Order: sequence, then structure tokens, then C-alpha cells
Amino acid sequence: MRICWVTPFVLRSSIGRVSAAVTAALASQGHQVEILRCEDRDDPAEPLHPTALPVRHWREVDLGSLGAAFDVVIVNIGDNYPFHAGALAILDAAPCLGIFHDFYIYNLFSGWLHHNGLDYRRHDAEIVATYGLEAEPDAVAVRSGQMLDMGEIADKLPMTEWLARRCEAALAHAGFYAPRLEAACAGPVAVTPLCCPDRATPPGAPTTKARLTITTVGVMNPNKRVADVIRAIGGSDALKTCAYRLVGPISDEERARLEAVAAEVGFANLVIDGAVDDETLDQRLAEADIICALRKPVLEGASGSACEGMLSGRPTVVARAGFYGELPDDLVFKVDGEIVVDEIRSVLERLAGDAALRRKTGAAARAWALETLNAERYAQAVEALAKAQLTSRPLLAIGERIGHELRGFGLAESDPSATRIGATLQKLFAPIDG
Repeated sequence: MRICWVTPFVLRSSIGRVSAAVTAALASQGHQVEILRCEDRDDPAEPLHPTALPVRHWREVDLGSLGAAFDVVIVNIGDNYPFHAGALAILDAAPCLGIFHDFYIYNLFSGWLHHNGLDYRRHDAEIVATYGLEAEPDAVAVRSGQMLDMGEIADKLPMTEWLARRCEAALAHAGFYAPRLEAACAGPVAVTPLCCPDRATPPGAPTTKARLTITTVGVMNPNKRVADVIRAIGGSDALKTCAYRLVGPISDEERARLEAVAAEVGFANLVIDGAVDDETLDQRLAEADIICALRKPVLEGASGSACEGMLSGRPTVVARAGFYGELPDDLVFKVDGEIVVDEIRSVLERLAGDAALRRKTGAAARAWALETLNAERYAQAVEALAKAQLTSRPLLAIGERIGHELRGFGLAESDPSATRIGATLQKLFAPIDG
């Protein structure tokens, strides 16, 4: 197949890192792959992920020609407008297979409105078009600041469907948000675990040292529940001697807030690294004994930090919610999705006191992750969905035409005859085995 792979590809993009590995795997399977960068701006100073494949920026390309130039256009979708601005234009220019890395994309939607100078009327109109007239009060509440809780927004207006309805096929990284894609995307929808390329982290427990290290990796925003972990550690005599290390970008405001929480509970071993390069991240993972990858609310389709914790062979603590709740129960340590400090403390105390449990669970998690999260398996899943997309294209075209005719007759979507017609079309266009 001729594949156009749309993705942010600057070095600081985690989706770009995944894309570099998956496109290499697709090319090794004989596909012709071109990477089309979708960042809003093409900054020459920004280093890119290394690849042997051709790379272009979307602003250099005639988007109207993509449908003819490629068999499939695969668009990676994340909740960051500066990284994914081009993806929105490409979805309107060609039939696309959308990979939804985040199930909550309200920030992407909001960024699109802002960067295009669109006002509250367009905001409300897009939400109503996506969720129906009954969603209008929620649209007003969220844009006027009456609805500020991200969990509530994620529950009512994640905007997943806003882009899923513009995709010809869609891929999710966990089952919890697949129904949203299925409800909005006319074509095939599949679920497959995220690809997470293995790092240079030495597998297994770190060498003997005086102090156990608990580590959280990623952008340090409040929904990572770092403050709750600090309270859990600070309230335990068994854990106070541990170090808690934060590795990833952090704002000055969040740094000050977390340092204040540590001072409040009398915890003196908080280490905040901030943003680091890949080499330092490898080192910090190698030094970790336990990985904390908590989230509330869960906004992403899958978590690279949780996957990397498992790949590194470290016991990983997650919430029983969203993607995290779908991880095998015997390979991670789950706490309630409400993130209760006492439960976090209990799990960490258990892990801190049992080195054999840490080693055993970490080794089993790494073995599972190596088999499940590799680029070759992911590329095969993408290839299978792309073939299903191409097979379904005639069915979708005829279905759209018949649907238009039936609506002209005043037939409701819920009419039994519509279901019978749909089932007949599926039989007519079913793939032929062999």
C-alpha cells in the first residue's frame, strides 16, 4: 500500500517517537510510506525524530491530491493544537484513518477555534452538531467557565466524536472509548494497544542503594495526582525515607504547589528534575524502583509513561480507570479511580517492603509489554484496519447514497427497513475469504 502517515514529528513529540517506529515497521513489510508532519509551524530549529523515510510538512503539500497519491492517509490525533493543526485540514481534504491517541480532545477543539478566530457561536454550533441540541446548555457552561472540572467535560463533551465523524476508519488504544468512535465513524473501528518502543533502560531492579526511589514520568499537571502521592508517602513512616522523583516538564506554579505539599506533610525527599533529554530519562528509569502513573481524570487513550514503566521491568502503580483499568490485573498495581491517598500509601508500602514482589511483577510486566507493545504488532493492526477501510469504501458510498434517498422519503433512521438494508449491504460487500 501507498501510505501517507500524518503525525507531529518534532523530537519532543511522544506521538512522533511512536510514529518513527511504526512507519519503519510498515516500510519493512513492503509498504511505501511517507511521513507528513502536521505541526502548525515548520520550525527549522526543531530537531526531528530520525527516520530513513521521506518527510514533508503539510504546508508544503497540495492536500487535495492526497486521496489520489496514496491508498490510505493515516492521521494521528492528539489533544494539542500546535502539534496537530495540519491534521484538521487533512481530515477535510482526503478520506482518512484516524488514530485517536487521546479520547479527550476538547483542548484541540478549543485551540482550533482560537487559532481560526472563531467565536462562541461556532463553539456552541460544533458541539450541538456533534452531540445534539440537548448538549447546548453544556456548551454554554464550559465556554463561560461554569463547567471547569476536566472530568465533567471529559464525561459530557470530550469532542472525540467531533473528529471521528470526519474519519473513514478509526483506531483506539483501549476499549473504554471505542464506543464513541463507533457511534460517530461510519467505517470500521478497531482497538489495539499503543506501540511503545523499548528504551535503553536496564530491565529489572536497580543495583543495591541506600534509598528506594519512586518515580513519576511525564508532564507534571494536576491530573497526574502527584500531590496525592506526596501525601501518601509523607504520611507513612515506612515510606518517608524513600525518594520521590518527578521527571518531565513542569510549570513554576506546579513546582511551587508540589513543594508546598511536601513541606506540609514533612516529606524532605522530593526531587523535581523537570524536562530532561532521552539519555537522562533512560538513567532516571534505571534508577527507579517503583513507577507511579496515576491519572484523574483519565484523558488519554493510552499512557506512554505507564507502558514505559512496564517495559523497564519496574512495578507500576495505576488507577483502575480508562486505559489503565484495562491493563492485566496481575502485571500492574491498581488503586481506585477516585485516587484515595490511604490506598496509594498501602500499595506503596507493600511494594517498598517486598523486593521479590517488585522483581517478579516487573519481569512479568516487561515480558508482556515486549510482546504486546512492539512496533511490528502495531503495524500489523494498522495494516489490517487500513485494508478493512479500503474494502468498506464502496459499501459506505452506496450506503450514503441510499440513506440520502431514504431521508428524501421521510424514513426515520430508526425504521426497521433501514436496519435490513444495512445488513444486506454488509453481506453484499463482505470480504471474500482466501
